[in-house]
Amino acid sequence: MMAGSDCDCLICRLETSLIDELNNKMGWEGYRLWAASSEILAAFPTASELIAHLHQQGEDRNFSVDAIIAELIRTGRNGRLDPIGQSLLLLVFVPTIHRTTTQISAAFPLLGREDTAQHLFAALLQFLDSDELRLRRSHLAFAVARKMRRSAFRWAIRQSRLDLSNDSDSAPTVYGETKDGGESPAGVSLAAFLDSCQRRGWLTEEERLLLSQRKLEGVTSAELARRSRQSVGAVEQRIHRLLEKLRRIARKSADATPQQLDLFRP
Repeated sequence: MMAGSDCDCLICRLETSLIDELNNKMGWEGYRLWAASSEILAAFPTASELIAHLHQQGEDRNFSVDAIIAELIRTGRNGRLDPIGQSLLLLVFVPTIHRTTTQISAAFPLLGREDTAQHLFAALLQFLDSDELRLRRSHLAFAVARKMRRSAFRWAIRQSRLDLSNDSDSAPTVYGETKDGGESPAGVSLAAFLDSCQRRGWLTEEERLLLSQRKLEGVTSAELARRSRQSVGAVEQRIHRLLEKLRRIARKSADATPQQLDLFRP
């Protein structure tokens, strides 16, 4: 269970079960033999030490996070993700899954927390076993976390629409998505810029989430005010300030495009 947490949710129960499996005698020996085939992984005598290292985000700089993640997603003899690597990766991303589940539960209170957690786990496992991830060479942990969050919020939006109406044609299209559920070029451009801003420390995670909900997911200011228990005016003023900040950054950024600047209109 995550340090300092008394939570007994599905995520924490799974985390406890995985830790117990890896720490018993058979699990410890299985990890030791499996890790011995990799110079990078062999530097960590136990699975717990490896997980702790990754959760500290590379304070020990002998091995980069990307190099370790790349080793964990290597395929087994059958061409699929190795079971030990899968268990370790689930433990690595438990904090992200827990945090994202909490955010979605707050934004979409009608959705069950366990349903949300199960979707996140499914999205994680699918991406971990994908060629898309194996072909990446950098920012692997960031790419996995971003993929999970995007998948989960899109799922939550679709589920909320179903709760509101069974007529999918009458439901509005989410900002940044096409009618068939794909992402529009404008939406992709804005999402990439927001990711870059958060990664560089220009936006907090909370600010990134707020702008995503308003500009990418099409959530109204009134709905955001209801969820945050603030006035509509306060929410709109905060969004306006963030948009002005992004306009200034976009104008100065070498990565910015005219399409991104257009998307920062209130």
